[in-house]
Amino acid sequence: MRELLDAEPISRRTQGGRLASDTDGISTELELSAPLRGQLGLGDHESLHLLHADACTLMLRRTGSPDLPPLPWDRELAFTADVRVFTLADCLALVHETGKSGLLFFFCGEHAKSVYFHRGEVVFATSNVKVERIGQCLLRSGVITLEQLREAEQRFKPPGRFGKVLVERGFLTPRELWQGVKNQVEELVRSLFSYTEGRVYFWEGEIQPDNVVRLSLPTQRLVAEGIEQRGKLFKFLALLEKPSVRLERCEDFGEFLEGDERLLFEALATDTAFPDVCRAAGLDRLSAARTLQLLGVVGAVTLARASAADGESAGESRTGSIAQDEVVDCVLNHVKLLEELAAPIVAVEGAGPLCERLQRVLMDTSKRFPELLDGVRLGPHATLDPSEVAERALQVKGERMPVVGAALGELVAYLEFELKNHPRVHEPEGFLADLAPLRARLEV
Repeated sequence: MRELLDAEPISRRTQGGRLASDTDGISTELELSAPLRGQLGLGDHESLHLLHADACTLMLRRTGSPDLPPLPWDRELAFTADVRVFTLADCLALVHETGKSGLLFFFCGEHAKSVYFHRGEVVFATSNVKVERIGQCLLRSGVITLEQLREAEQRFKPPGRFGKVLVERGFLTPRELWQGVKNQVEELVRSLFSYTEGRVYFWEGEIQPDNVVRLSLPTQRLVAEGIEQRGKLFKFLALLEKPSVRLERCEDFGEFLEGDERLLFEALATDTAFPDVCRAAGLDRLSAARTLQLLGVVGAVTLARASAADGESAGESRTGSIAQDEVVDCVLNHVKLLEELAAPIVAVEGAGPLCERLQRVLMDTSKRFPELLDGVRLGPHATLDPSEVAERALQVKGERMPVVGAALGELVAYLEFELKNHPRVHEPEGFLADLAPLRARLEV
């Protein structure tokens, strides 16, 4: 690579001991020969820019690819790490404990994710994984339907904001969009912990996300939840490895997928056993399990039983073929209703008192439905984590839907009683009337 060392920038100037970057208005693009460009794997419209040079190292920036996310090259690169050596939990903990502001960028294969920090706490996150975008997250949480998502995607015109289209179409309220963005960011941060390889870069400084949203989420909690979610991924992988488990795809989702998600989806056209699907898609089993977990929650892929096996009865085998999205939808609709019922009470007395009362009801209910609710804790806003409950619901043996309906229905009934009888909630009938359409979904 001697030619690379000798290559001259088209224009180069130092500022304060460092090379000026494009953001300073100075071009630092290197002139490279065609053979060297080929060796470096640069496309026709890609280029290399020199960011830093000293006696021992060169730092180069790759530009021009439409798949590359915007990165703060004008800021100081504080550290970089290999996830196989320093885990993402270590990296996030370091940023949190030192109270740093900046951008943490992670990439693994085709996946690229960014987490923005302000004084050690998460304020935003982004991902290039299509099933992790805001529309798909809202679909998973039951806030919008697949038909609404498709209509909004047809009407969306970059560089506009996709969430604004959803609000303008009347598919959700601004408050629901705000909560959806918050849930999306938390999902993205937790999803980082399912990767066992990849690389991390952290640029220090106050870096504003490319949006109007600025959240304030506790990094320590997200790290703890992410580690817990990683354990669930390994349990899901163990389920996929069972010979009796078969994968089925929903044809309606093919056009919405790309990257690894599309590879797996296309492999399911001819293969249904997990090991065969991994081989056809060319993915390792952990990466495939992580991708299938996302596709399963959004309803693009379902799990079924090939036959009665492993001690299961014929009835259990038959119920195992119930579409995964039906069970997930049932959970999401219940959790959504619980959130809406809790909101007026939280507004007048805060989340703490309600959380304490509802947790006692939850513990009592879990004694009769331990598979679904044992050990489940309410969040700080007296709400359930829909992904946790949905995952547990899919592991229930026998008839799943009646268990979900009965267990979560008790919590719904309790909150409806509280709402009707709360001395500080005025005209509760109005709240309940507004929730009638959502309530009706549970009775379908």
